[in-house]
Amino acid sequence: MADVNAGLPPAPETDRAFPPEGATLTEIAALPEVAALKVSFRKTSLIDYPGRIASVVFFPGCDFRCPWCHNRELILGNAEGLSDLGECLSAIKKRSHLIQGVVLTGGEPLLRDKLGDVIRYIHTLGLPVKLDTNGSFPKELAILNGDAATRPDYVAVDIKTRPERYAEIAPDFRLSAIGDDRETRRPAGPPVPSQSIADLFFAVADTLTALIRSNQEFEVRSVVAPGFFDEETVSALADFVPETTPWYFTAFAPGNCLDPEWNEVPPTADSLLDGCVRRAKELGKWAIKR
Repeated sequence: MADVNAGLPPAPETDRAFPPEGATLTEIAALPEVAALKVSFRKTSLIDYPGRIASVVFFPGCDFRCPWCHNRELILGNAEGLSDLGECLSAIKKRSHLIQGVVLTGGEPLLRDKLGDVIRYIHTLGLPVKLDTNGSFPKELAILNGDAATRPDYVAVDIKTRPERYAEIAPDFRLSAIGDDRETRRPAGPPVPSQSIADLFFAVADTLTALIRSNQEFEVRSVVAPGFFDEETVSALADFVPETTPWYFTAFAPGNCLDPEWNEVPPTADSLLDGCVRRAKELGKWAIKR
């Protein structure tokens, strides 16, 4: 199985309490368990956090391999021009009077075991946190949600394709993300037809169910990738998306795709995108074309 963290700097181990008692915000941001991480950083975004001006932190690495993904270098761990996370957090502190929130995205941010420390620090600045995830780490999200200081204020979950096709985009899926009690924790929704498919899609469904049960504010997002997403896909996934949760549908556009062959795939036809939105609305969903 491929190491999804290959090429990324490991977070130094420490037995020191976080944050240290009496530490200043500057000292917290400079701690090696935070500062050692390499990330991409966008100081200001008007579109990544609904209704808020936000800074965005992009974490490298992902356990999925969606061929249409535009963050090719981040996914493969060979992005250039990355910054120390400590420097980015210091910049966020300086801009805390100008922004209204921080987005943690990727890649897949839940791969990083110090993510809770990052959220705790941002909350200390008085800023809310939005977390973007592919949904494959329900246990890690549950740990974050178990502490008010590390609980994301808003979550965006990507659902990629119909359950039986997840094996095509997640070849290195970690069965440990699910655990041995999956049958007793299976979420409400259509039955998943086989064990192999359950191993792949169940974690995503489990993430959605956990968010529903915790009354956490979240949205669902889908890229209408040709050949992977259509009106039938909407029907297959609809039971996992609450009627009161916004479900955003976005057209695929070629360019810097993880699989270079996808750079030659035509953009999503308007008829296909509109058809997916229409089908979701017919099923009672809060569907939005983005």
